[in-house]
Amino acid sequence: MKKHWFETALLVMAAATWTASCDNDDPVENENRPIEVKSVGAYFINNGNWNQNNGSIQFYDYEKGIVSGDLYKTANGKGIGDVQDLCIYGSKLYVSCSTSSKIEVLNMEGKIIKTLNMENVQPRYLEAAEGKVCFTAYDGNVYRLDTLSLEVDKHVAVGDHPEALAYAAGKLYVNISGYGTGNQVAVVDLATFNKEKDIEVLLNPYNQSLEADGKVYFVSCGTYDNPAIPEEERVLQTLQSIDPATGTVRSLCQASTIACYKQKMYCIYADFYTPEKNDIFVYDLKTGARTSLIPVSNIENPTQIDVDPTNGDIYISSPDYSGAPSSVYVFNNDGTPKEKLTAGNAVGGVRFLQR
Repeated sequence: MKKHWFETALLVMAAATWTASCDNDDPVENENRPIEVKSVGAYFINNGNWNQNNGSIQFYDYEKGIVSGDLYKTANGKGIGDVQDLCIYGSKLYVSCSTSSKIEVLNMEGKIIKTLNMENVQPRYLEAAEGKVCFTAYDGNVYRLDTLSLEVDKHVAVGDHPEALAYAAGKLYVNISGYGTGNQVAVVDLATFNKEKDIEVLLNPYNQSLEADGKVYFVSCGTYDNPAIPEEERVLQTLQSIDPATGTVRSLCQASTIACYKQKMYCIYADFYTPEKNDIFVYDLKTGARTSLIPVSNIENPTQIDVDPTNGDIYISSPDYSGAPSSVYVFNNDGTPKEKLTAGNAVGGVRFLQR
C-alpha cells in the first residue's frame, strides 16, 4: 500500500462538509454570491473485523493521487479499534467505533480532539444536521452530540438494533433492523429529540439511508440469511422511499446499497441467493428507468457504492475480510474504469472532503 501523510495545506479545509447529510457547524460569512465547491479527496472507512479492533481511516488525496496510511495511528501513536462509520461535519471528523464502544472526534489529519467512551452502547451510524451529530447504538437508542460542547446532550429509545439514519424536514428517520427481524423506520424530532412514530416498511431496514430531493431513501435487506425459503416467498433486498410530508412508503427496485447523484440512484444489487440478478445500475428517480452501468463480475466483492457529489465519479468498495488489503474501484460517471485503489482491512465506504 502506498503511504502518504497529507500536507499542511489540508489544515485550511475547515469548511469541509460531508455531502450526504452535513451542514457546517462553524459560522461562515454569507456574501450572497455562489461559492464553487469541489471535492479534494476522500476518506476510506476500513471497518476491520468484528471484535478484533483492527479498523483504520485513510485519505485519498485527489491532487497527489496517493492513498495515505492509517491516519489515526500516525497522528496518535495507537490504533483506533474498529471503525463503523465516519461523518465529516464542519472542521472535524466524527467516527463511530462499535465494538470499541466509543465516538472519536478528530481533526482532518486524524488527531484526537476528544474521545467519548460509550461503555456497553456500541455506536453504529452517524448523521449530522443543525449543529448536531446523531448516532444510533445497539442499546436501542439514538444519541445527540452537540458539536460545540462535544457532549452528548440527549438520547431517545427507538427500537431493537437501530442502524442507518437520515435527516429530512427536521426529523431523523432511523432504520430499526431488529437484527434481521424488524420492519420499522422510527421518526425522531431533532429539536425535541422525542420519538414521534414508527413507519412500517419491508423486512430488515439496515445500513443504507439517505435524503434526496426532500425524501428519505433506504434499503431493507429482507430474508437474506435463510436459504431454505423459496425465492417466490423471500423478501428481496429493496430500495424504498418515505415522503416526510405524508409518511407514504414506496418500493422502487431491488437494491442492496445506494448512493444518490443528480436525482439518480446509483445501486448495487448483490444478493447471495439470486446471483443471476446481481447488477450495478442507475435508477432514475424521476422516470423509474433502470440502466445497467458496470458489470458486477468486474469487481470481486462489490459491497458499497459512493458517488462524489462534485464530479459524479463512482467509488465501489470491495472489502477483504481476511486481514489483507481491500480495494476501492473508481469509475467515471458513465461507468468507464478510472483506477483501482488499495484500502485497508474490510473497507466499508467512502466519505468525500469538499472545500
